[in-house]
Amino acid sequence: MNDFQPHINQITKKNKIKYLDISNRDLSGDADLSEFTALVSLNSYNNKFEDLTWLETLPNKDKLKKLNFFGNQLKEIDFAWLLSTFPNLESLNIENNPIKTKNLNDLTSEQFSKLVAGIKEKKFRVVSWQGTVLMDLLEYAQQLVNQGNTTSQVQAHRVYLQTLIKPETPQKIEINEKPANNNQIPAKNSSNTYLLTCGLMLLVASVLTIGYWLGKRKQTKNNIYFDEN
Repeated sequence: MNDFQPHINQITKKNKIKYLDISNRDLSGDADLSEFTALVSLNSYNNKFEDLTWLETLPNKDKLKKLNFFGNQLKEIDFAWLLSTFPNLESLNIENNPIKTKNLNDLTSEQFSKLVAGIKEKKFRVVSWQGTVLMDLLEYAQQLVNQGNTTSQVQAHRVYLQTLIKPETPQKIEINEKPANNNQIPAKNSSNTYLLTCGLMLLVASVLTIGYWLGKRKQTKNNIYFDEN
C-alpha cells in the first residue's frame, strides 16, 4: 500500500483542480486536502482507504458533488455526517466495500429520503455482497415504523428497500416446485410400461396354448385315420 499524503504533495496547482482522480494507486491513510478549494469530484476507486474522515479537510464542502470509492476497504459510513458535511452531494459509489452503516438515527427525514431516492435512481450506489448497507437501511426503516412513524413516505422507503434485499424469492419457489412435477411423470410412464409388458406376455401365452391344442388335435385325427386303414 502507498501512503496518501506523499501522493497529494506531488500535485501542483491544487487550488485549480475541480476533478481529482487518484484511482488504481493502492493508496491508504489520511491526507490534507485544504488546498483543493475548487474540488467538485473525487474519483478514488480501487484503492485501500478504510474511512472517509479525511474528507473533512476539504475547505469548500458545498462544492463537492461526486465521490467514487468503489473497491476500497471502507469499514463504516455515516450517511448523516456525509449528507450534512456535503449538502450538494449528487453521486456516491461505495460498492464492493466491506462496509456497514453507523449513526442512522442521526438522519433527518429529508436526508433519509434523499438517500433512498439516490439509491433508486442509481446515483448512490451502495450495494455490496461484503457489506450490510441495504440491510441496515431496511432495519432503520422498520424501526421508524415500530416507533409510530407510519407516514406513506417511510412505508414506501421500507417496501422499496425490501425489494432490493429479496428479489429472488419468486424464482426460488418456482425452482422448488419443479422436482415434484418431474417425479410424477416417470411414475406414470413406469405404470404404463408394466401393463403393456403383462399384456404382451398374456398374448404370447395364449398363442402358444392355442397352437399346442391345434397340433394335438391334428395328431389325434391322423392316428384315427391310420387305424381305420
